[in-house]
Amino acid sequence: MIKYLLSLLLTSLALCGNAQTYLNPGVDTSGIEVQTALKFFNHYLAGFKGKELPDLSKFWKADELGERTIPDQQIYAINDSPLYSQGYKATILYIKPTDKYIHFKTQFSTVNDSVGNIMTIAVTNHYIVLNGKNGSRFINPFTINLASWRSKKLRNVTFFYPTKHQFNARKADSLIQQIIKLEKDWNLKPIEIRYYLANTWDELQKLRGFDFALSMGNREKPSGISDDKDNQVFCAGLGENYFHEVVHVYLNRLYPKSPIREGLAVFYGGSMGHSIDWQLKRVNTYLEKHPEVDLNNLEDFWYADLYTNPGSAIRGLICSIVYKKDGMMGLKRLMSYTSMKDIFKLKLKVEDGQWNSYLRKTINEHGKL
Repeated sequence: MIKYLLSLLLTSLALCGNAQTYLNPGVDTSGIEVQTALKFFNHYLAGFKGKELPDLSKFWKADELGERTIPDQQIYAINDSPLYSQGYKATILYIKPTDKYIHFKTQFSTVNDSVGNIMTIAVTNHYIVLNGKNGSRFINPFTINLASWRSKKLRNVTFFYPTKHQFNARKADSLIQQIIKLEKDWNLKPIEIRYYLANTWDELQKLRGFDFALSMGNREKPSGISDDKDNQVFCAGLGENYFHEVVHVYLNRLYPKSPIREGLAVFYGGSMGHSIDWQLKRVNTYLEKHPEVDLNNLEDFWYADLYTNPGSAIRGLICSIVYKKDGMMGLKRLMSYTSMKDIFKLKLKVEDGQWNSYLRKTINEHGKL
C-alpha cells in the first residue's frame, strides 16, 4: 500500500510540473479524462494574477456565463482579491470521475513559517465536463446544488431556499414593501435580485461550492453578504427579510467610492438581525468599559464582539444624524463624499482630533433614547 501511494505521489508531481496545484497522496490521476481535466484545472488557476481574472469564457459554459458575470462564486471567498491568486498552496484532495462530470476537491492553505502549522483558508468543489463542443468547461456548483432547493418569485425578488424550509410569505411581503419605498426614495427602477436564504451560514457556503471557508463553523447568528455585480444576496438566519443586503445591491453601485456604504445599509436594515438602536446601545456599553478606545482612529475600531460591528454601527449613526437634519437630500449628499475626513469636517462640522469626543457623546445620547 505504501509503495502504491508513493507511486501515485510521484505520478502526481510529474503531471503537475510547475502548475499551481499539488496532489494529495492517494489521488488517482490515471485515465486520459482525469489527466485532461487536471490540465484544464491547472490552466484555469494559473490565469489568476493579482486582481486580474482570466478570460472566463474559455473555462465556463455559455449558460453559466449568462447567469452571472462571475460564475465562479468561490473566487472572492476571503476578500476582494481572488482566492486563487493570493499565494495560497492549492492541494487537490481528490479527483472523482462521474457519468456527468469530474469532481475536484481542493484545499487552499498557507503555512505559518515560525511554527510550521498549516492554516486552511478554504476547501472548494469544482466540477468539470469534458464532452462540450468547446472543450472542457466548469459546471457551477449552484447548478448542481440548487437541484434540491425550491424557489419562489415575488415582484423583482426570486427567493431560493432549502426544501426543508417553510416559505414565510409575510416576511417576503415586508421585504418587497421596503424595496418599493427604497426605490421611491432614491428614484430607482426595480432590480431583479436572486435571494438565497438558509437557516445557517454553512448551508449557504456549501451551496456556493465550499466544504470549508474561514467564515464557516462559528457560533450561529444572522449573517449575510451581497453581490452587486450579479444582483444576488445570501442571507442566513433571518429568512425572507434581510433588507440590509438588498440595500447594498441597490445603492453600492451609485456610490462606489463612499466610505459609508455599510453605514447606509445599517441605517436602513440594521445589522446581524438587530436594529441600529440595538447595535448602538452595545457600542455605548463597550465604550464606557473601554476608555482607551480612540475614535479619532475610527478604522481601528471594527470589532467589539460576535454580534456587533462598531464601525458599521457608527457609520449608520452618521447616516441617521444627517437624515434627521436634512432628509433624503442630505443623505444623498452625504454619500457623495469619498473620505471620512470630509464627512466629519464638511458635513458634521467636526475637526480632526475631535472625532473621539464627538462620537462618544453622540453615541451615549443615542444609547439612552
